[in-house]
Amino acid sequence: MSVRFSGLVLGPIAALALAGCQETTTTAARPRVDAPGVPVSVQSISGAPDQVTAHFAGLLGEAAAERKMEIVPGDKPARFRVRGYLTAQPTEDGQTALAFVWDVYDESKKRAQRVQGESLGKRGGGGDPWAGIDQTIVAKAASESADAIASFLTTAPVPEAKPDAKSKTRTAQADTEKKR
Repeated sequence: MSVRFSGLVLGPIAALALAGCQETTTTAARPRVDAPGVPVSVQSISGAPDQVTAHFAGLLGEAAAERKMEIVPGDKPARFRVRGYLTAQPTEDGQTALAFVWDVYDESKKRAQRVQGESLGKRGGGGDPWAGIDQTIVAKAASESADAIASFLTTAPVPEAKPDAKSKTRTAQADTEKKR
């Protein structure tokens, strides 16, 4: 199942987008990191039932705001765009794991980073692994997701500034005047 959010819903919901390098980061008790000033847009969250996805998206938005992440609607310019995937699966010891994967894409639509991790839930719920995922586990996964994405954003290389057309024209005019 895939749920797509419009830009206006995603703006307040979450801040995430990764690109280019093809690196993978797995979460492991990472410290909370603030990542102000990097516009990101959450493009999609898929894999979970609609109710879990909606709850996760809201918690992810709160966690992103706590980390000062700049979330922008999907139709607005963003330095990174993020796509998330959630799965629930039984563990060998009978618990249920909520696994998450975030692909972060840059402005040129190249994957810059893949972030992944999991949060353990209560004992399995029979044949449906989602039955073993409670609100506490969803909240933990959203918080860990925000930490992982913020960590990437704080270390992501800053793109080179592109001169605008006016500055190019002024530079060309200055060069012409120097030659006179």
